Amino acid sequence: MPQRPLEVRDAVAARAKRPDAAFAARVRFRTAGDAEISAATAVINEAYLREAWLLPPPRITEDRLREEMNNPGAALVIAEVDGELAGCVRLRHREDDTYFGLLAVTTRYQGRGLASLLVRRVEEVAHEAGSSAVRLDCAKENNLVPLYESMGYRVEREVPDSYYGTKGPITVSYMVKDLR
Repeated sequence: MPQRPLEVRDAVAARAKRPDAAFAARVRFRTAGDAEISAATAVINEAYLREAWLLPPPRITEDRLREEMNNPGAALVIAEVDGELAGCVRLRHREDDTYFGLLAVTTRYQGRGLASLLVRRVEEVAHEAGSSAVRLDCAKENNLVPLYESMGYRVEREVPDSYYGTKGPITVSYMVKDLR
């Protein structure tokens, strides 16, 4: 089994940060257009470097992100702080729910609650679209389950001995938050 970095194996359970009101007031959300694909790809790849033990860089290419954004029901939500791209998250509306992934915040804004704001924005968009739930999946070994649990998500199921690309075995945690 590939050895995870020490900081991932021994990390204290993550908890969602609550942004202070002054910071939250500076954040603006919008849906990305084709012109933002390059910058969003850079943000995603920067943020996912901490998962290089599992998913060797790059996490995503511009072509792949553009392809994903062309799928029906897909969108890329951009978070800007004072006009600067600070984070993003990909979402897909499905029949009854909305799925999100590629949650990414630039290192400059990590630890300030921007990821929580992005997830909250996904939930708002999902609710407006009539979704009954929001779903995500993550590698349990990255200690993200407690982070999402602190935002109201629960583990729906876990699949041990899974692989991301050629790396594994890992446990994939499938999580859900009911919006009803």
